[in-house]
Amino acid sequence: MIVHTPVMLKEVCEYMPKDTKLIVDCTLWHGGHAIALLSIAQEAKLIGFDVDELMMNKAKQIIENAETNPSGFATSPWHGRKYEENLDSRIEYVHGNYADIVSVLDGRKADYILNDLGVNLEHFKDVERGFSIRGAAPLDMRFDTSKGTSAADLVRTYSIDQLKNIFEIYADFSSPKALEIAKHIVTTKKQKPIETTQDLKLVLNDCGLGDKACTVIFQSIRIEVNHELDNLQRFLSEFPKVMNSAWRCCMITYHSTEDRFVKQAFRELVATWEYLLVQKKAIMPNYKEVAKNRAARSAKIRILEKL
Repeated sequence: MIVHTPVMLKEVCEYMPKDTKLIVDCTLWHGGHAIALLSIAQEAKLIGFDVDELMMNKAKQIIENAETNPSGFATSPWHGRKYEENLDSRIEYVHGNYADIVSVLDGRKADYILNDLGVNLEHFKDVERGFSIRGAAPLDMRFDTSKGTSAADLVRTYSIDQLKNIFEIYADFSSPKALEIAKHIVTTKKQKPIETTQDLKLVLNDCGLGDKACTVIFQSIRIEVNHELDNLQRFLSEFPKVMNSAWRCCMITYHSTEDRFVKQAFRELVATWEYLLVQKKAIMPNYKEVAKNRAARSAKIRILEKL
């Protein structure tokens, strides 16, 4: 069974405020962070968001079995610990987007908000979801497969300028190279549909892109398909409304644009003199964690505290 390894788990747990009563986990994934936080804050309850219902159902199974089978998280501090209760009873599962945090909490106030902006490892391992350049699968990339526009639909309908913009902004390609790739995609799709991951990869290969660059293009399309940066900006404008005093918000970013948004939003809140940065600089994973979990290599943590 594929299990997503929680990134920077030690740091996430260390910075949780003492006497936390309500935790919000904005991206539940397989429950790794949630299990650790609840095992430390033993009086707390947790609201866990996940827009991907398949991942949420798997998280429920893992959390329900955490008392007798915590071995799926061998790197976690609770490995081998016996729980006195079922952690699942302390979790409220929300199949929805973390950007809707204000309406979901409905007047409740959180003590610790964790928002891990990464992608679940299973999205890439399960090639049928269309996130990976490996294997042949429908070009989907939606976290919530019940609604929204798939990556194939995006590629089919976007203009040269629209494609160029996402490759420039989300993939950090130069303007000339982003334009070249966008033009080649539009020219190709007029001749034959681009419907699978391999269809798109072959087009990118024709532009001289290797696997690493293809992965970055796939990432940029995934960000656009799932409106990831739009949701992040909505969250950053809303989350202060649901926080208790002496609370903290912990953000884990992996992409330069995400980190820039978080850094700017936190800076603006600090300027009101009602908030402070727990650490002035972003907290980075140590080399031991990166050696064990490559997904952590680009992670950055920024933590904001309300005075």
